[in-house]
Amino acid sequence: MKYILMLLLALSITNAKSQNYKFHDTENYHNKLRLNIKTGEVIQVQDDGYKVTLQEPIEANSTQERFKLIKTENMWNFILLDEFDGRLWQVQFTVDEDAFAGSIPINTSRFSNAQSKKFKVEPLISMFQFYLINDENGDMWKFQWSTKGDEYRWIEKLE
Repeated sequence: MKYILMLLLALSITNAKSQNYKFHDTENYHNKLRLNIKTGEVIQVQDDGYKVTLQEPIEANSTQERFKLIKTENMWNFILLDEFDGRLWQVQFTVDEDAFAGSIPINTSRFSNAQSKKFKVEPLISMFQFYLINDENGDMWKFQWSTKGDEYRWIEKLE
């Protein structure tokens, strides 16, 4: 019996370490966003079986958990963060087939070549602006997402 319990414990630990997906609730109770935390792929999953890819895999061969979805105050938009290098995307889902659903880059520059998590995102007072923070050295950037167009999306380093 003792060996069976040890085997079950070992299997549960192995299974927890191999997790690839995290589901994120949205304010629309019919929809969830499924994030592959290793590749950055984001899929909108609806309770009636409808699925749409919002973000194709970014890091196809990654074996480490590196991506995180951050909720914004806008119920249709999330921020996708690569916690290793600081890249950012605006991810928008919809239930209206005529509206935009997908991902738009905010920052495509890699601010690090780290092989571990070192970046986090913190909100500012404006619902459209956030800080990107390098937890290792304290570097900070201010960035903005927008539904109005590319000219309203930007990132700047704070000195």
